[in-house]
Amino acid sequence: MLKRLVKNALPSSAVAAVNHWRMRERLYKSWSKAAAPAYQCLQMLIASAISIVLLIFLLRAVDWEEAIRIFRSGISVTSLLWFLLVTFGIAVGYAVRWRLLLDGKIGYGTSLMASLLGLGANMFLPARGGDLLRVHYSRVVATVPYADALGRLLIEKMVDLVTIISVGIFSLVLLSHTLNSEYRNVLLVIMLGAIVGIFLSAALVRYFGERLVPILRPVFGLLRLRDFFDRHIIYFIRNCAQSLSLSVTIVPAVLTLVLWLSVYALAYIFVARFVGVALSYQESLFVLFVGGLGLMIPAAPSGVGTFHASVVSAFVLLERSPSEGLLLATAVHFLFFVVYVVPAALILGHWRLNRLAPR
Repeated sequence: MLKRLVKNALPSSAVAAVNHWRMRERLYKSWSKAAAPAYQCLQMLIASAISIVLLIFLLRAVDWEEAIRIFRSGISVTSLLWFLLVTFGIAVGYAVRWRLLLDGKIGYGTSLMASLLGLGANMFLPARGGDLLRVHYSRVVATVPYADALGRLLIEKMVDLVTIISVGIFSLVLLSHTLNSEYRNVLLVIMLGAIVGIFLSAALVRYFGERLVPILRPVFGLLRLRDFFDRHIIYFIRNCAQSLSLSVTIVPAVLTLVLWLSVYALAYIFVARFVGVALSYQESLFVLFVGGLGLMIPAAPSGVGTFHASVVSAFVLLERSPSEGLLLATAVHFLFFVVYVVPAALILGHWRLNRLAPR
């Protein structure tokens, strides 16, 4: 009754404007729902195309017969066993770091399950979807708020990026007599500039996060997402600003650097020995650095194509055989896939069965 009285009291032009606006809003929502799957499909097609193009290029540019000959002449089962031990150490390190980032809101066992689930899912989900699955698992199992977990995930990714660049700088210093001096100097300048840019961005969010709110609110308003912005994004920005402090980041950052300089480098060395490729410690750091950058390029799940091309490029820069690079990249990708996907599938299946079981 009240709506009818108000409607009758308004001029017909105002009523028509309101109806027109509501119709536009309904059309926008329906268009958004219809466009989202199409956008995701297009994104997946572009990523797959990048991977396919790079794989075709590698198949034509690399001598596969030489790679097969190297593999047949140098298989080492002992190195494979050491690799399995090292990969477990990586998972434990990730679990400890995730628990530290969440301020102890999650137990060690739950953190290990979440880390294994994330590592395995990253091997077959696009856009590092395993990290989001880890956040969801932490939310459901340990009741960690999404905003808190996503904020700490952002801190983790920033720490990872700084660590990758730092490992690259360290490897370039160790390989000063091996790499071309011009290439090395250019890479050093780019990486130092990238680190400065990352720290400036972190300082911007840390000290000017509140000022970003009035700037971003109109943008989300244009997208008809102002309520979502007020309920979630504001809290997320404030949480990130609070998290970007030395007390929160210093220990996870040191742990991440130790992981990359020790178990990650050893994993590449053991895989190289398993397939008969000689790889020194400093070379493993450089390959690890270039491979990590390759995984950042949008591609098919687990970096198929981009990771292989980046490792081959690292071997070319080291003046090593591209066949050795492709063999190592293929072995690393396959072994990490098997080691992490199998436990992730078991954890995901057990988790889903427990949630579906009657109470």
